[in-house]
Amino acid sequence: MLQISSKFEEVSFEDCLLKEDGIKSVLLGLCGNSSVKRLVLKGNCIQGNSTDAVTKMLKHNSTIVRLSLEWNNLGVHPESFASFCGALAKNSCLQYLDLRSNQLSGEAASALAQVLMRNCSLLSLDLRWNTLGVAGGKTLLEGLRNNRTLTLLNLIGNSITNDIISTVDNQISKNKLLSLKEKEYIGQTTLLKEQLQRQERYSTQQLKQLEVDLAQRDKALNKTIQEGEFQTGKLQEQLSSKSLELVALKTKYELITSALHLSQERVSLLEERNCSLEEDLKSSQESATLEKTKLKEALDSTQAQHSEEIHALHTTITQLQTKIGELNVESEKQKQHNFDLKEATCSLQAEIKGLKMECDAMVSKEQTKHKEIMRNIEKQHCAEVHQLKMDHQQVETEMREKLTNIETWKAEAQAEVASLQVQLSTERSSSQAQLLSLKKQLKAEHAAVVRGLEEQLQVIEESRGDAEERLRSQVAANSILRATNTKLNSHIHTLNNDITELQAKLETKEGEVKVAERRTREEFSAQIEELQQECKQIPKLNSIISEQKRLITDLEHENELHKRETKLKKEELKKVHEDEARRVAMLHSAFMSYFNSSPGSPPKSN
Repeated sequence: MLQISSKFEEVSFEDCLLKEDGIKSVLLGLCGNSSVKRLVLKGNCIQGNSTDAVTKMLKHNSTIVRLSLEWNNLGVHPESFASFCGALAKNSCLQYLDLRSNQLSGEAASALAQVLMRNCSLLSLDLRWNTLGVAGGKTLLEGLRNNRTLTLLNLIGNSITNDIISTVDNQISKNKLLSLKEKEYIGQTTLLKEQLQRQERYSTQQLKQLEVDLAQRDKALNKTIQEGEFQTGKLQEQLSSKSLELVALKTKYELITSALHLSQERVSLLEERNCSLEEDLKSSQESATLEKTKLKEALDSTQAQHSEEIHALHTTITQLQTKIGELNVESEKQKQHNFDLKEATCSLQAEIKGLKMECDAMVSKEQTKHKEIMRNIEKQHCAEVHQLKMDHQQVETEMREKLTNIETWKAEAQAEVASLQVQLSTERSSSQAQLLSLKKQLKAEHAAVVRGLEEQLQVIEESRGDAEERLRSQVAANSILRATNTKLNSHIHTLNNDITELQAKLETKEGEVKVAERRTREEFSAQIEELQQECKQIPKLNSIISEQKRLITDLEHENELHKRETKLKKEELKKVHEDEARRVAMLHSAFMSYFNSSPGSPPKSN
């Protein structure tokens, strides 16, 4: 039970005179216990093997704080007591030990002195009424001088001189002061630890925040670098494209210059030919002028007709486009109307469902109320009947007593009994009439509630019918609108076909006009105009080339600026990282110096 249970905190076998086997079994159970904090074994003649069992328990148990071994014989066997002291020296949980009246001698005092030198948890040791003697007191004093935790040592009744006892008291008072200082130091250390933990948390939070900030800065810088790289890539692409364009322009320029040389040669040849043909041209100019005038008149007439036709076609196209826009607007309106109707139908269906649920809830509530009212009435009726029966029994008992005591009042008592019976019958009839009236009222109320609910259901059904009729009308309207929409779509399709046909006709007519214009052009005038245009384009190309060169220089300058900005941002990042590393190193060194420079550390245990 002691091995398994965890509910006991105190176990006492005081003055039980347990035998050796009983003590061993109890202590064996306490070896595996983890809840008992106080053990009392006073007056059980513990000696020899029993003390060995106590030593075993002290080796294995780590929860007992108070141990009382008063009125036993631990000092009879010094070897077993020495092993007991060895286990006590290694124990780190026991704080209060009572060894009064245990026949402890000087040898036991030397073992206890070793305990005092090695143990760091014992606070109180009671050694009254033993036979330690002066030598034992001196050995205990020597052991006590090496102890800093014992605050109570009682040596009365051991034939020890007052000088030794006073020195022991002085040493214990010193230990008390040391314990107080140690407690203060422990409190200060706990406070300092808490402050350091707070500082560490704050520093970790700051470091995390700094890391987050650095990560954000890194992200921002990476974004800017990526954007700069992207922009540089774009600029390089633009530069490459511009360089390709420049190469193409150079090639074009070379081709144009070569064409110019060829054209100049041709012009010289043509001038030579013109000199020979001027005479022929002068003769043919008159006929050509006449033919040109005729052709110009014909072209003017055809252009006027063509412009009129084009204007008429544009007007028809604009009219058709306006009709198409109107039809599209009408179709969108019809679609929106259909969508609104669908939403209205969904909302009506949801309202009908909600009304049905409310009606069902009202009916169930009224039924439960009616049932509760009927139950209460029945309970009241049963209570009244029971009360009447009790009253009737009391009256009968009183009448019987009166009949036994006084015979003369027999007739009057019988008359009173008869009158009481009549009253009871009248009360019963009145109570039954009240019950019937209450039942009728409840039935009438229930019928009225049911009628109201039925009327509400009829109204809901009527509204549902109206909603269904609206839905049907809306569905019919939707079908009509769909038919009209299909008709409009077919009409739009036919109009689009007409527009395509008209556009094809326009294209054919424009092609005919272009063919007529091309036929009227002369070859020599076209060549001369092209050469003149090419000569005019040469300065423009030169200006374009200069502008492209300026753009290339500007782009290269911008690329160099972006590279410089990226280098500066990388240097700033490096500086920030170095500052953070210095700050972390400073904080770490400050914490280490604070821990190293803290006041007096607690005494280390051997």
